[in-house]
Order: sequence, then structure tokens, then C-alpha cells
Amino acid sequence: MASLESTQTIFKPNKRRSKLIAVVGDLAVDIRGYFKGTIKSGINAVLDGTEISAGGVAGNMAWYLSQLGQRALVIGSIGRDCLGSIIKRDLTKFGADCRMVKAINGMATGFFIIAVDKDGERTMIGDRGANKKVKVKIPELVAASPSWIHLSGYTLLNDDGNEVLKSVKVAARKLGINYSIDLEGIGERDGELDLEGAIAICNKGRCDKRARHNALVTVIKAGNEGCYIEYQGKLKQHMPPPANSVDTTGAGDCFNAAFITAYLKTADFDIACEFANAAAAFKVGIKGTRAELPARLYRSFFKD
Repeated sequence: MASLESTQTIFKPNKRRSKLIAVVGDLAVDIRGYFKGTIKSGINAVLDGTEISAGGVAGNMAWYLSQLGQRALVIGSIGRDCLGSIIKRDLTKFGADCRMVKAINGMATGFFIIAVDKDGERTMIGDRGANKKVKVKIPELVAASPSWIHLSGYTLLNDDGNEVLKSVKVAARKLGINYSIDLEGIGERDGELDLEGAIAICNKGRCDKRARHNALVTVIKAGNEGCYIEYQGKLKQHMPPPANSVDTTGAGDCFNAAFITAYLKTADFDIACEFANAAAAFKVGIKGTRAELPARLYRSFFKD
């Protein structure tokens, strides 16, 4: 597949064919800038082109799902502060359902300072803040009746993280739907994590088998190697299209949203991996956490 140009027509989703995807995870405000050298410990890094924008895994996933014609139900926590207001306005602006975004008294909204180096790689420093209080109950998820539930692994760092995972697993089983979990941040944690029936998504080198015990499928994101899928005891690689990486921030969220969208449309893991690779390859060529995905990308895989 040829590389895609950012000047192409932006994909206009058909809402009549959209699915509701519940996304459980962090919401944050990003302060992002670019550094001409390589970020190293102990240096003073002065950034250029700094921007402030809403982000976080749940917010970014919701953005990309919306770009791909899906409806996103965001489940997360913010503080009762100006940063929380920025996030709520952002979600509402692009059409995400934020009725299950809860404001937490006495805690600040999460934020991250993101420094992108000359190779497009990012270094993040911040505070998860109110994200430490993300909760969701089984009846809430069942009542929302999504077609898919996605859980950010960072949520499992919370005191109630295992209860959130249980809610997601049980609700998915009751609804007869798939659920996925991105293991970023917890892929190397100690102890076994029972992901019975899950589609586990992780980064190469940070995907310990104990952290994805009983997973139905494992998708391993591997940068310029594309991705690998482990299913029914077999490991298969899917190579990505050519990409000129200038900013990897948000590429993983873009990949996840594209994978979910493609699998819901086709029930084919190979097509889902190929489409996710293509979407992420486009994203890394664009500065910023969120890229507007071009119509050509979607139409090269799907005809509707």
C-alpha cells in the first residue's frame, strides 16, 4: 500500500452504520512540544511549537473512533477544574458521549508534558490525577449496551483497577460482545492477570505472558515492524505501509481504534491488523496527538 498524503479528503462517517464503543481509561490535558535533540536525563530541554490540547488514552481513542464512523462512550474521571472543562468541551465538540465522565472532588484533572524528539519519539512526564478514581459497574455497562468495550491498562494501576476489569469482563460476557485491553504501562507488571476471552493489545518487548493469561488473542504493536497477532497458538506478522515518522504520540490509540473498527466490520483479525497498521502509519507522519484520517485510507479497505 502506498503512503498517504495528509492533504486528501477527510473521511466523512456514515452514522447509520456506526457502532457504540465503550472506552474506559484516562483523560488528560497534554502540553506537547518538540525538541531538536535527544531527550536525556539531567539536561535542560527547551521545546518548540508547544501546544495545549485535550488527550489521554480514552479521549484519543474516542477521537479516532469518531473519525472512523463509530460512536464513542467515554468512561473516565476528571477534576472539577479548568483542565476538566477543557476535556469535557473537547469530547462534546467531536461528538463523544461523555455522560459517564465523572468529576471527582478534591482531585486535579490529569495532565502530561510530552516532549517529542528529533526521531519522532515521545517522552511523557505528568500526573494521572483524577484518573486514579476511574470506576464503572457492571449494570452501567450493560445498560449502555455497547458493541465493544475497550479498557486502558493504566486503569489497572488504580486501587480499584481489578474491580473495573471484572466489570468489563462480566458485562462483555452478558452482552455477548468482545472486549479489548491495551497493556501499555502494565505489560511487565509482576503477577498474573487473567484476561479470559480478551483481545489483549501490547507493545513489543513489554508483553509478558503472565500479563495476558487466558487472552483469546494477543496483538503486539511493533513500530516499523508493523504488528504481530498471536491466535490459536500461531504467531503471524503484518508489515506496515511506508511511513515517515515525525511524531508517534497517539499512534497506539489510532491503531487500537482502527483495529476495533475493522474487526467489527469484517470479523477478520488479519484485515483488522492491516487496517490498524495503515492508520498508525498515517498518524506518525503528522505532528500532534490526533490526525484527521483521510478518506483514501478507509476506502482502500472498505467500500461503504
